[in-house]
Amino acid sequence: MFPVLYVQKINTRLFKHCGIYPTLYFKIKKDESITDLLYEEYMDSIQEEITKSIIHQFTMAQPTTVKNDGTLFIIFRDNVDTDQIKEFCIQLIEEIDFYTKGKHYADFVILNTILMEMDRPATLFKFSKVGEKLTQTDELENLKTTIQGKQAQDHNCLMTYPEFLEEKKSQDQDSCD
Repeated sequence: MFPVLYVQKINTRLFKHCGIYPTLYFKIKKDESITDLLYEEYMDSIQEEITKSIIHQFTMAQPTTVKNDGTLFIIFRDNVDTDQIKEFCIQLIEEIDFYTKGKHYADFVILNTILMEMDRPATLFKFSKVGEKLTQTDELENLKTTIQGKQAQDHNCLMTYPEFLEEKKSQDQDSCD
């Protein structure tokens, strides 16, 4: 049985109703020791950039995002090398460590899920493979592994923390004018 990710409608030919796809959950945890006032805002804004970086890095696997119960997942169309995904996620952590001078960890899970449209029954051949909704099971929690960077370094994938601070300062000046 596979956990299920539900969507309103599948608007592409790349993904099929009741298709089984590799699915990534990746969430970087904030470093509690960093007390900078804008750090939390930076981490919130960088999460979207992280998702885009993963999608662009693995374009050949035709990834897309699915949000269930407020949790963001990235699903991949084709077979994708999970070791490469994990290594890239570690690089992203290393980059954030480099920019913020902190030590970050992330929750990381890659598993196969069934993609289903809401209010549409499972297909005949997949009916016996349909499990519960992924966000309503313990499976995500049970499979989560914590990963961290090996050495803080710049991989040029994300907006740097100094760039973010500069952009924030210019936005604040523009709003004052």
